[in-house]
Amino acid sequence: MSTYKESELQLRQSIESILNQTYEDFEYIIILDCPDNQLHKTIIESYKEKDPRVRFYINEMNIGLANSLNKGIQLANGEFIARMDADDISLPDRFKNQLKYIQDKNYDLIGGITQMIDENGDLIYSIQKVPTNYDKIKKILKYGQCIAHPTWFGKKVVFETLNGYREIPLCEDYDFTLRAVLSGYRISNLNKIVLQYRMTNHSISRQNLFEQYLYMTYITKQYKQGKISDIEKAKKYVEDKNDLKQSKKYLQANILFNSMLREISQKKLLSFVKHGFQLVFTSRYYLDKIFRFVLLSLNS
Repeated sequence: MSTYKESELQLRQSIESILNQTYEDFEYIIILDCPDNQLHKTIIESYKEKDPRVRFYINEMNIGLANSLNKGIQLANGEFIARMDADDISLPDRFKNQLKYIQDKNYDLIGGITQMIDENGDLIYSIQKVPTNYDKIKKILKYGQCIAHPTWFGKKVVFETLNGYREIPLCEDYDFTLRAVLSGYRISNLNKIVLQYRMTNHSISRQNLFEQYLYMTYITKQYKQGKISDIEKAKKYVEDKNDLKQSKKYLQANILFNSMLREISQKKLLSFVKHGFQLVFTSRYYLDKIFRFVLLSLNS
């Protein structure tokens, strides 16, 4: 787990959800990627003093998520590696259930079902099911990521053989999944809820969402051709396609879409229809993303 500037409550909830797992035989590698964050240092050190499973490292400078995770991979001693974000909450039986599933079915990398929660921990909505069949997953990956990154549980050899994450901005996990499949590794999902994923106002309204969409578009095109994406070509593609006006429209569409998710779960149908009508005329690129999401869901 890499931490940065998460709130104290969120960080504590995240750490405790791991330390309170029903499966207890693990090492917990935590990497602070914001060396000036004294609050995180104090909090994580306090858990380290109480629980010998905690191994705490502080980067000398900010190196980003992908490099921090690669550092964690190199430090790991176990046969398996589980991913965790510093503002999410793992369910108590996550490790036990995922370990049993990956061993019984002999998969190389698996994910699981996520529940979406807001900054206060209130439920927004829950994924109903995820694809489990490996052959089906290989096809679904043409539309988008179907193995939720914070739920990953995989063999360490997979991470080592692929040399960890590559620095392909905003799509490191999707790129890793595509490379894993193209390299012949067997991937699946445990069809149980394993994690609560926190959607903050920042994550919904961050300015680089359109850029992320463009990276996703490029690497899926390469995947359909059986190719591993060239990072520099991917960056050039995004640079050529990126447009400030379209980026703003895409961001507005994302805000509308997330409002709709909340409204449908709260049965506010009038607001849902109103925002849905607005969304249709906001961003054609976001409509493509929704189309991909629908295809992914239908094939799950």
